[in-house]
Amino acid sequence: MGVRGAIRAEPQTGADHLEQTLGQALHLLESAVRHHRRATLACVTADLPVEGEAVAGWVARLVLRAEEDVIWSLPEVASDEHAKLTAQTFAQLLDKGVRVRLLCPQAVIRGARWQRTVGELGPRVEVRVSSAVRQELVVVDGAAVIAPDAAPGEPGGSRASMIQNSTVADMLYGLLCGMWDAAQRPTRPLSFEGGARGRVLREVLTLMAEGYKDDAAARKLGLSVRTYRRYVADIMRDLRVESRFQAGVRAVRAGLMEPYPE
Repeated sequence: MGVRGAIRAEPQTGADHLEQTLGQALHLLESAVRHHRRATLACVTADLPVEGEAVAGWVARLVLRAEEDVIWSLPEVASDEHAKLTAQTFAQLLDKGVRVRLLCPQAVIRGARWQRTVGELGPRVEVRVSSAVRQELVVVDGAAVIAPDAAPGEPGGSRASMIQNSTVADMLYGLLCGMWDAAQRPTRPLSFEGGARGRVLREVLTLMAEGYKDDAAARKLGLSVRTYRRYVADIMRDLRVESRFQAGVRAVRAGLMEPYPE
């Protein structure tokens, strides 16, 4: 049985189901935001960046008005410029004492752009990983929603809106906070992602997910059973799981089996 089959076989946990449900609700609300972007009900106070200003810069200026809390869903980092501007915005918010929470797919924080920019800010930026993030949205102080409209090749999209309707803001804030509570912390607990040892680790994780017995897995990898079990123990400890199968599946979902970018 392959890794994909192993993933399908795992019973869905309560947290997984909650995240999936919240993601579906958020997707519906995102569609409503796009549909009503220009509607009076949405109270769009700004719909285009200042002439000559990139959308990402315009969004950053609005986000920097925050006084207490920013929760940001970010499906991708579109370019080096986008990554740099996002990092600068986060840094300025943190210097003001604003709490910054970021929801994004695992691939975002594994990317080289992230590591060179936002990653340099360290744990001050609170990050949770969710595959349900599909559109960039920012809720500022729980009261205003900034919604860039994604466009390939343009950092931050081609246009954006700020929505100050309290009902829309409350709903999006509640959904993003719910997704935040259900999402995983970034899964980079292991100290040997790269190099030869990292490759062995990914192979161990794959065999764990496929249900191999220790002696068969060790033989397949050319390791002693004792060495193989040491890898397994480290993985289970760092992933905070009790089942080897669960550890393998969780690692697959978190992208730990994939090599980190150079």
